[in-house]
Amino acid sequence: MRRAFVNGLLDIMGTERKESKELTYLLAGDLGFSAFENIREDYPKRFMNMGLSEQNMVGVSAGMAYAGKKVFLYSIIPFLLYRTFEQVRNDLCYPRLPVRMVGVGAGLAYADAGATHQPLEDLKVADALPNLTILNPSDAQEVGLFMQKIDSIKGPSYMRLSKNEDIVLHTEDLRINIGKALRLVTGKRILIVSSGVLTKVALEVAGLLNKGEKGAAEVLEIHTFKPFDYGAVIGSARGKELIVTIEDNTGALAEKVASALAGKEVQKFLSFKLPDEFTHVAGTKEYLFKSYGISTSDIYGRIKSVMK
Repeated sequence: MRRAFVNGLLDIMGTERKESKELTYLLAGDLGFSAFENIREDYPKRFMNMGLSEQNMVGVSAGMAYAGKKVFLYSIIPFLLYRTFEQVRNDLCYPRLPVRMVGVGAGLAYADAGATHQPLEDLKVADALPNLTILNPSDAQEVGLFMQKIDSIKGPSYMRLSKNEDIVLHTEDLRINIGKALRLVTGKRILIVSSGVLTKVALEVAGLLNKGEKGAAEVLEIHTFKPFDYGAVIGSARGKELIVTIEDNTGALAEKVASALAGKEVQKFLSFKLPDEFTHVAGTKEYLFKSYGISTSDIYGRIKSVMK
């Protein structure tokens, strides 16, 4: 995912160079080793390591945006979004400045680094900010497509990445529209709504369900968390016996889907999410997902049990 972001940024800067422009800049919070070397070498004046001063980094980006520059901010999510919340709110969201925040380490990507590096509630935090577009891609291909469409976003944006995962879930001719959900699998009885990297798990679960009963499970991917495609959720949920949400957050997606379906006829609702607590267990990301009951086998078993 990070590689796709860097490649997208290099494409943008390369196009500007051909047009004799220097509009796009990357500001990082003492990060980017083994990631931004090509940008530093090819565009040394357009990459700035701001050090451990993320709040100042946001303020600088606002000033650059006022001067007509296109600015990308990059850091680990807790430092990019939590530490800078006041500056993001007042300096970027309030004046609707087109600064692009790119956070790495979504969910449990930094499983072995402990609670300080695990943004389990970032979607709820970001969703609280007016004028902020939130992108939650499921794979590297979506990251690349978002980078091609990033200029169409009016105002600030926040794109959350996992780490170095370059899994590909989609076909090469994938087309996405910011603000519009993707129906990845069509089904009749069960709707699975996913967002971010756990879309891979959603597809695996749907595959197991559809192997046992052809056409049973549908998968709807929410790659744009804000603005949220409520209409797609309502339409896909119509006539389904069970609604399932799968996410690497503390219920942000479940709450959005539940609000979309409030007042509608829903037979059963299952939410697979991270608990509202700090992680005190060390291990790999897969180990923690299993501990919290959101592995492919856990979700599939629970759905089968409920559907009985």
